Amino acid sequence: MLKNQTWKIAGPVVLLLIGAVAFARARGPETQSVKTGRVVEGIYGLGTVNADQVYTAKTGVSLQLQQIPVKEGDQVKEGEVLARFEESAVRAPFSGTITQVAFKAGEIVPPQSPVLTLTSLDRLYLEVNLEQQSVLLVSPGKAATVSFESLRGQRFTGKVKNIYPRDSQFIVRIEMDKWPQGVLPGMTADVAIEANAKENAVLIPVKSVDDGKVELVRDGSRTSTDVKLGAVSGDWVEVAAGDVRPGDQLVLQDQ
Repeated sequence: MLKNQTWKIAGPVVLLLIGAVAFARARGPETQSVKTGRVVEGIYGLGTVNADQVYTAKTGVSLQLQQIPVKEGDQVKEGEVLARFEESAVRAPFSGTITQVAFKAGEIVPPQSPVLTLTSLDRLYLEVNLEQQSVLLVSPGKAATVSFESLRGQRFTGKVKNIYPRDSQFIVRIEMDKWPQGVLPGMTADVAIEANAKENAVLIPVKSVDDGKVELVRDGSRTSTDVKLGAVSGDWVEVAAGDVRPGDQLVLQDQ
C-alpha cells in the first residue's frame, strides 16, 4: 500500500522534471549581446602599505640608557622625550606611534643600534613592485583601484605619485584618496593601475569565450568564429580582432 502511494507522488514530479528539461532545450542556449563601451587596460600588482614618516633613534657611540618612558603602542606628540642617556635625551621629531622598543633602561646601547622606532600612522602610501614591461605602461597621475583581502566588497581609489628604481626593482608609489579605517604599515592590497583607456571598444562577455572562439547567433544562424582578445574589464573583454559586431548574440559557454 505504501509503495503505491509513493509512486502516485513521484510520478507527477518526474513528469515536471522532464517538462522543464524539454522547455530549456526548446528555449535554446543562454545568450548575451555584444556591446560597445569604455575599456581600461590595467596593470596589476601587490601593494604594500608604508608609512611616510618613520624615525629610528640611534647613538653614535656606546651609551647607557638611563630611562625610556615609552613603550610599544604609545602615541606621543612632537617634542616628547622618548629616551634619556647619560648626558642627552631623544625627543620625538613628529607626532606618531612607538612601533618598536629594542632596549631597556640600564642597558648599554652599542653604536648605530636602533633604540626605538617612531612611526606616523596618519601618513601612509602604497608601494607596488612591477616588472619592466609593466612599469613602462605606467606614468604619474594614472588612476589606481585598490582592494584589501579583508575588505573584498569595497574598492578604494588613488593615483600614481611617482616611479623610481630600487636595487634593480621598479617601484610605483600610490597616494590614496582615502584610507579604510584600521589599515597599518606592512598590510598588503591588490592594486590595478589604469594604463590605457579606449572608448567605443567592442566588448563581449568573458563567459562567451572558449579557447579563443565564440559562438554567435546572427540573422537566425549560429556560427563559431575566432577572436583575438584585448583588455579585460570586469565580466567583459575587448575584441581586438574577429568577426564580431555590436548586436550579435553570443552563446554563454557555462551553459
